Amino acid sequence: MRAALFDIFRKDLLGTPVWMEAVEDIETAKRRVTELAGRSPGEYFVFSQETEEIVINTVPRLYELVVPDPAFSRVGDPISILFV
Repeated sequence: MRAALFDIFRKDLLGTPVWMEAVEDIETAKRRVTELAGRSPGEYFVFSQETEEIVINTVPRLYELVVPDPAFSRVGDPISILFV
């Protein structure tokens, strides 16, 4: 069994890194980040234990949630809330 050389992190809503898992190689790290982001969208990065650098960093995506707000709109007009 080889040592896990790459740590995968997800940034929480405050931007604090949360460790997700460790993997052995960069190709596995790329695949896992894609899988994790597909299940739980957000900003992820991969840290190399060997070089002590971030080697993969995903771009945060904005999500728009439309909800009606009768206090600030006419009936049926939605407001938008952006999530990062």
